[in-house]
Amino acid sequence: MNDLIKKDDHELINKISLILNDFENFEKPFVNDRGDIIIRNKINRKSKRDSYILTNIFKQIISNDIKKNRV
Repeated sequence: MNDLIKKDDHELINKISLILNDFENFEKPFVNDRGDIIIRNKINRKSKRDSYILTNIFKQIISNDIKKNRV
């Protein structure tokens, strides 16, 4: 029974992949740990590092501004 389910999942993913070939905004589908089929959009994801850099810049600006007000 379990083998039949895996075969069906594999066949379903292949058919989904064929459909997604017509659309360029989607990544290849995959099955996650819980058995869900995941289809993600292809988007430019910002790395966390980029947001940390921006956060650090604002922290520095604010700290410099506070130092100026103390004088």
